[in-house]
Amino acid sequence: MTVIDALYGSQYYELKNKGYDVQKGRLYGNLVFAATIMIYLFVIVIIWNFISDDFTKDLTRFLRSIFGRSTGKTIGKVIAIPLIGIIYLIVSLLFGSKKRYEKSYQNFSNASQKEKDNAIGKMVAIFVIGLLLLVILSITSLFL
Repeated sequence: MTVIDALYGSQYYELKNKGYDVQKGRLYGNLVFAATIMIYLFVIVIIWNFISDDFTKDLTRFLRSIFGRSTGKTIGKVIAIPLIGIIYLIVSLLFGSKKRYEKSYQNFSNASQKEKDNAIGKMVAIFVIGLLLLVILSITSLFL
Protein backbone atom coordinates (compact mmCIF):
# COMPACT_ATOMS: atom_id res chain seq x y z
CA MET A 1 0.00 0.00 0.00
CA THR A 2 1.28 3.44 -0.92
CA VAL A 3 1.20 6.62 1.11
CA ILE A 4 -1.41 8.00 -1.31
CA ASP A 5 -3.63 4.97 -0.67
CA ALA A 6 -3.25 5.63 3.06
CA LEU A 7 -4.14 9.29 2.63
CA TYR A 8 -7.36 8.71 0.72
CA GLY A 9 -8.23 5.43 2.43
CA SER A 10 -7.89 6.88 5.91
CA GLN A 11 -10.08 9.85 4.95
CA TYR A 12 -12.77 7.46 3.65
CA TYR A 13 -12.49 5.22 6.71
CA GLU A 14 -12.77 8.09 9.22
CA LEU A 15 -15.76 9.67 7.48
CA LYS A 16 -17.53 6.33 7.16
CA ASN A 17 -17.04 5.54 10.88
CA LYS A 18 -18.44 8.94 11.87
CA GLY A 19 -21.43 8.61 9.52
CA TYR A 20 -20.48 11.51 7.24
CA ASP A 21 -20.55 11.68 3.45
CA VAL A 22 -17.59 9.55 2.37
CA GLN A 23 -17.20 11.44 -0.91
CA LYS A 24 -15.91 14.42 1.09
CA GLY A 25 -12.86 12.27 1.88
CA ARG A 26 -11.71 12.77 -1.69
CA LEU A 27 -11.88 16.55 -1.25
CA TYR A 28 -10.08 16.43 2.10
CA GLY A 29 -7.41 14.09 0.77
CA ASN A 30 -6.84 16.32 -2.26
CA LEU A 31 -6.55 19.38 -0.02
CA VAL A 32 -4.03 17.71 2.30
CA PHE A 33 -2.01 16.46 -0.67
CA ALA A 34 -2.07 19.88 -2.37
CA ALA A 35 -1.07 21.61 0.88
CA THR A 36 1.83 19.18 1.31
CA ILE A 37 3.06 19.86 -2.21
CA MET A 38 2.77 23.61 -1.65
CA ILE A 39 4.75 23.37 1.59
CA TYR A 40 7.57 21.57 -0.20
CA LEU A 41 7.50 24.11 -3.04
CA PHE A 42 7.99 26.90 -0.52
CA VAL A 43 10.82 24.92 1.12
CA ILE A 44 12.51 24.63 -2.29
CA VAL A 45 12.13 28.37 -2.91
CA ILE A 46 13.62 29.19 0.50
CA ILE A 47 16.55 26.82 -0.04
CA TRP A 48 17.06 28.27 -3.51
CA ASN A 49 17.06 31.70 -1.89
CA PHE A 50 19.89 30.61 0.45
CA ILE A 51 21.93 29.26 -2.45
CA SER A 52 21.52 32.11 -4.94
CA ASP A 53 21.33 35.80 -4.13
CA ASP A 54 20.49 36.48 -7.77
CA PHE A 55 17.31 34.44 -7.39
CA THR A 56 16.15 36.71 -4.56
CA LYS A 57 16.91 39.85 -6.54
CA ASP A 58 15.18 38.53 -9.66
CA LEU A 59 12.14 37.37 -7.71
CA THR A 60 11.86 40.68 -5.85
CA ARG A 61 12.23 42.65 -9.08
CA PHE A 62 9.60 40.47 -10.78
CA LEU A 63 7.10 40.84 -7.92
CA ARG A 64 7.61 44.61 -7.73
CA SER A 65 7.07 44.94 -11.48
CA ILE A 66 3.71 43.20 -11.09
CA PHE A 67 2.50 44.55 -7.74
CA GLY A 68 4.40 47.78 -7.26
CA ARG A 69 4.87 48.63 -3.60
CA SER A 70 1.99 46.48 -2.32
CA THR A 71 2.30 44.78 1.02
CA GLY A 72 3.62 41.26 1.36
CA LYS A 73 0.22 40.16 2.65
CA THR A 74 -1.46 41.21 -0.60
CA ILE A 75 1.23 39.60 -2.72
CA GLY A 76 0.94 36.41 -0.66
CA LYS A 77 -2.81 36.21 -1.23
CA VAL A 78 -2.53 36.93 -4.95
CA ILE A 79 0.17 34.31 -5.44
CA ALA A 80 -0.95 31.65 -2.94
CA ILE A 81 -4.61 31.39 -3.89
CA PRO A 82 -4.06 30.66 -7.61
CA LEU A 83 -1.06 28.46 -6.77
CA ILE A 84 -3.05 26.27 -4.40
CA GLY A 85 -5.87 26.17 -6.97
CA ILE A 86 -3.53 25.00 -9.72
CA ILE A 87 -1.87 22.43 -7.46
CA TYR A 88 -5.29 21.22 -6.27
CA LEU A 89 -6.46 20.82 -9.87
CA ILE A 90 -3.35 18.83 -10.80
CA VAL A 91 -3.67 16.64 -7.70
CA SER A 92 -7.37 15.99 -8.29
CA LEU A 93 -6.78 15.05 -11.93
CA LEU A 94 -3.72 12.86 -11.39
CA PHE A 95 -4.20 11.33 -7.94
CA GLY A 96 -7.59 12.25 -6.53
CA SER A 97 -10.03 11.24 -9.24
CA LYS A 98 -13.16 9.43 -8.14
CA LYS A 99 -11.93 6.14 -9.59
CA ARG A 100 -8.51 6.50 -7.93
CA TYR A 101 -10.18 7.45 -4.62
CA GLU A 102 -12.28 4.28 -4.64
CA LYS A 103 -9.24 2.17 -5.58
CA SER A 104 -7.24 3.76 -2.75
CA TYR A 105 -9.96 2.93 -0.25
CA GLN A 106 -10.09 -0.68 -1.46
CA ASN A 107 -6.30 -0.99 -1.11
CA PHE A 108 -6.50 0.58 2.35
CA SER A 109 -9.33 -1.67 3.54
CA ASN A 110 -7.62 -4.82 2.21
CA ALA A 111 -4.32 -4.05 3.93
CA SER A 112 -3.34 -5.40 7.33
CA GLN A 113 -3.44 -3.11 10.35
CA LYS A 114 0.36 -3.02 10.45
CA GLU A 115 0.53 -1.87 6.80
CA LYS A 116 -2.12 0.77 7.49
CA ASP A 117 -0.25 2.09 10.52
CA ASN A 118 3.07 2.18 8.65
CA ALA A 119 1.59 4.00 5.64
CA ILE A 120 -0.28 6.51 7.82
CA GLY A 121 2.90 7.07 9.86
CA LYS A 122 4.86 7.79 6.67
CA MET A 123 2.12 10.13 5.45
CA VAL A 124 2.13 12.10 8.70
CA ALA A 125 5.95 12.14 8.77
CA ILE A 126 6.12 13.58 5.24
CA PHE A 127 3.71 16.37 6.17
CA VAL A 128 5.29 17.17 9.55
CA ILE A 129 8.86 17.14 8.19
CA GLY A 130 7.85 19.53 5.41
CA LEU A 131 6.06 21.83 7.85
CA LEU A 132 9.00 21.84 10.28
CA LEU A 133 11.44 22.52 7.44
CA LEU A 134 9.28 25.41 6.29
CA VAL A 135 9.11 26.94 9.76
CA ILE A 136 12.81 26.46 10.53
CA LEU A 137 13.97 27.75 7.15
CA SER A 138 11.58 30.70 7.31
CA ILE A 139 12.83 31.73 10.73
CA THR A 140 16.44 31.19 9.66
CA SER A 141 15.95 33.36 6.57
CA LEU A 142 14.96 36.27 8.82
CA PHE A 143 18.41 36.31 10.40
CA LEU A 144 20.55 35.87 7.28
